[in-house]
Amino acid sequence: MPHETRDASIETIEEKIRGVIARYSMLPTGAAVIVGFSGGADSAALTHFLSVHRKEYSISLKAAHVNHGLREAAGRDEEAARIFCEERGIPFFSRRADVGTLAREQGLCVEDCGRRLRYAFFRELAGDDPNARIATAHTASDHAETMVMNLTRGAGARGLSGIPPVNGSVIRPLIALTREEVERYCAWYDLPYVQDESNFEEIYARNRVRRRVIPVLRTLNLSLESSMLRAAELLREDDALLCDLARDAMEQSRHGGGWKLSSLRALPRPILSRALILMAKEAGAGRLTHEQVEDMERAVQNGGAATVAGGIQILAKGNTLFAQSPSPCQSGWSVPLRPEGTLLPDGRTLRIRIFHAGEAENQQKFYKFLFHNPGNYDTIQNDMVVRTRLPGDRFRPAGRGVTKPLRRLLAEDGVPPAARDHRILLAESGGEIRWAEGLGPCEAWDARGCMAGVFLVEIEK
Repeated sequence: MPHETRDASIETIEEKIRGVIARYSMLPTGAAVIVGFSGGADSAALTHFLSVHRKEYSISLKAAHVNHGLREAAGRDEEAARIFCEERGIPFFSRRADVGTLAREQGLCVEDCGRRLRYAFFRELAGDDPNARIATAHTASDHAETMVMNLTRGAGARGLSGIPPVNGSVIRPLIALTREEVERYCAWYDLPYVQDESNFEEIYARNRVRRRVIPVLRTLNLSLESSMLRAAELLREDDALLCDLARDAMEQSRHGGGWKLSSLRALPRPILSRALILMAKEAGAGRLTHEQVEDMERAVQNGGAATVAGGIQILAKGNTLFAQSPSPCQSGWSVPLRPEGTLLPDGRTLRIRIFHAGEAENQQKFYKFLFHNPGNYDTIQNDMVVRTRLPGDRFRPAGRGVTKPLRRLLAEDGVPPAARDHRILLAESGGEIRWAEGLGPCEAWDARGCMAGVFLVEIEK
C-alpha cells in the first residue's frame, strides 16, 4: 500500500507523466490503450499509472505480454505479470513465441525479431480502431542510451533523435522519467516487478553504455537525460523540416518514369540525401546504410549506378535518375508459411487470420495492415510457402474466370514494373499460386458462399 502522506517527489514524477501526455496529445478521449507489459519496473509503473487514471483520461486498458522463450525465468515473468494485472482488474493478454528459432529461420538478430513480434501482437490487440494507442514504457534513460549508441554508429539527425515520444499510434508516456524516478514510483506504490538478469550482463552493448558510459556523462551534467531529450527534440524538428523539403523536391523533379538529374544536382546535400532515400524506398528498398546513400549521391553527381538495400538499382541515364527493382532471379525468395506470423526477408510480416464467414465482412481495415479478398480457410495446406514471383508464373484470380501470366495480371491491375517483383504470393510447395498480394485468392480458394471459416491475409508494412 502507498504511504499515507504524499511525497513531493512523487507528485513531481506524476506531473512529468501528465505533462508528456498533454504535450503530445497521447491519449484521445475514449482511446483503447494497449500497454506493453514485460513485468519490469518501467512497464509496471506505466501500467499502474494508466490503470489508476483510466477514468480521468476516459480510456480503456489492456496489458500485453510477450514471452520470448529466451530465458529460463520467462515463464515466471509471465505469471508475475498476469497476477499484477489480475489484482488490479486490468485485462491481460499474453503470447508465447520461440524467438530464437524464428530469428534463425528469418535471418534476423534476436532483438529485432523479438521487437517485430511484440509490435505485431500489440497491433493485433489494437484492432482496427483509429483511436487505439500502443503504450510502451521507454524512459529518458532508455532514450539517452539509444542516443549514445546511435552516435557511436555515426548516425545522422534521425538516429541522434533517439526514441520519439510519439511514433504513429505508439506513445511513450514515461519518456521524461529517469530509471531512478521509475523505481521511486514503484517503491512509493509498492508495485512488484521482475528483474531481467540479462540487464546486468556486459556482453550486451546497451548494458555497457548504461553501466559505464552514462555515469561518466552524468558527472558532466547531473540533468543529462533532460538535456539529451531537449537536444533530440531540436534534431527531430530539423530533420522533419529537411524531410518535407526533400519530399517536395522529389515530387517537383519527377520526369519520364524517374527524376531530372539537373534538378537533383542543384539540391543542397542534406535535402538531396533525404530525397534519394525516399526514391529508393518508393522502389522497395529496405533500410539504407550511410555508404549506400553516398553511392547514390555519387551516381547523381557523376553518373553511373548504385545498388542499395533490397537489390534496388539507382541508375543515372541521360538527364534522368531511375530507381529500379532487381529481376526475380536476383531478388526472389521463398520461406515456409507460418499462419500465425511469417517474418519475410523484405522486413514485412505476413499473418493468416481466421474468421467466421459472417465476421470477415467487417475486417477490411483490421489494425492498419494491408490485406485483400478473403479465402476459404479449409483450402490452406501445411506445406505452403510465401514467395515472390518467378518467371512463367500464371494465376487464376477468383471471380475472373481466366488464367493469365501473373506479370500481365499485375500490369492490368496497375502495378508498376518496379513493384511487381515485391508482391507477395502464397503457393503450394510444388509452385502453384493460391493467393497473390493485390489480386486475392485463386478460383479454388474463393470464400464467397463459404459457410465455414474464412481467412484474410495481412501484410504488415
